Amino acid sequence: MIDKLQLGVILENEFGRVECFELSDGLQGLRFFHQHGQGSLSLYGGQVLTWQPKDEQAVFWLSDDSQYSEGKAIRGGIPLCWPWFGGEVKLANGDISKAANHGFARQSQWQLTDIHMSSSNVKIVLSFSGDKLSPDWPAAFELSQSLVFGKSFEQHLTMKNLSAQAVDYTGALHSYFCVSNPQHVEISALNNTSFDDKLSGIDDQQSLLRHCTGPIDRIYHRSDSVTIVDHNWLREIEVSSQGCQQWVLWNPGKDAEKMLDVHDQGENEFVCLEAANTHWQTIASKSNASMSQTITLHAKK
Repeated sequence: MIDKLQLGVILENEFGRVECFELSDGLQGLRFFHQHGQGSLSLYGGQVLTWQPKDEQAVFWLSDDSQYSEGKAIRGGIPLCWPWFGGEVKLANGDISKAANHGFARQSQWQLTDIHMSSSNVKIVLSFSGDKLSPDWPAAFELSQSLVFGKSFEQHLTMKNLSAQAVDYTGALHSYFCVSNPQHVEISALNNTSFDDKLSGIDDQQSLLRHCTGPIDRIYHRSDSVTIVDHNWLREIEVSSQGCQQWVLWNPGKDAEKMLDVHDQGENEFVCLEAANTHWQTIASKSNASMSQTITLHAKK
């Protein structure tokens, strides 16, 4: 495991290079330049920030007004919502309590565990562990996150329960996808899927999703792959998940005007489609669970 990194190039070979850079005072990031593309991540939050395959538009959106400081979440990329999604946590006695939104993993310092660069991809492994980090979720745990950037992108989050009791978690891989405009985006796989509308509070609905313009905040109950079709950019983003039971679709629409970390008109540049477990999942004592996603680009059919 590698703690504080030296700034500058940390790995270089014939396929590209990886650099450590400073996001802000005290917070470090990694960026890579590879024959198949480029990207970056933050060690704070263990968060993917950007990924742009060669000859493609950027895949992940990152706000120009993101705040890189401890105690604040980074707006864009793939924040990790863990060990709870939303603002509710399940206590050891089974009671449900209000808690800070989306858990503590996205506002914690992660460590670089391993890094490897081959002709086909860049693989980066991050880890984060702790015990009694939150009074709302005091269990001992260890997280390992494997990120593979190549012609496609793979993210695998392994969750290990180190405590003597079973624990319950919810979580999401909160992906912000770059699009030409949500008005021109279609996700037809969600049309015949039951969803809970978090804005209206009405559950178990179905409706035709003609576009993704916000405000929209829905939890769709399905677990297979879905495809974001961008009619203006003539591309499809296929997202498949493993170990996840729901998809969360979100765009703030005009509500972004109240969000200090979304740059002007930023809401017209992204759609959030999150591989998620929004219902409580149990990890037995000394056992593992995982959540993962694979993202592949295709030309629009």
